[in-house]
Amino acid sequence: MRVPFDAIMRESGMLRTVLRQLAVPAGDQPDLMQEILLSAWRSVEAGRFQPYQHVPVKKVLRCWLSAIAWHHVIHYRERVNRWHKARAACATPENAPSSFGQVEARMALRCLERLKPELRAVLAGTAFGYTAEAELGAHPAPRTSGCTAAEGSCGSSSAKRGAE
Repeated sequence: MRVPFDAIMRESGMLRTVLRQLAVPAGDQPDLMQEILLSAWRSVEAGRFQPYQHVPVKKVLRCWLSAIAWHHVIHYRERVNRWHKARAACATPENAPSSFGQVEARMALRCLERLKPELRAVLAGTAFGYTAEAELGAHPAPRTSGCTAAEGSCGSSSAKRGAE
């Protein structure tokens, strides 16, 4: 049976009450509400809402939405618990960066913001270990001029004349 999305939305007041009763923090309720409504709508579209013929549809819909809300709250609590554990593991003093390190990181981020987006992408790829040689099939271009960026000069005098 297909229930219109408007019918699901009309039960949002009941869902807010369920979230409050299950002690979901007020700041997280809108996000959880969105997940519940989207999940219910997808289930209806997939044909998973199948009420009994002798029970009023509104009553079945309310019970069904309460069960979906309860399911999402359980998963929400699991995510929050994992997040708190991960945060606590990182909050140890030996893992915390120094004040100087934090300032350095902020300055580096500001410098990165000034780069063109395509250069930022190249830099990010390099940070993750991607190189031009890997992209080109591990065949670097032959060196014809004898110049390297590290050396800052050219190896042959003809290349020097060509650069001038």
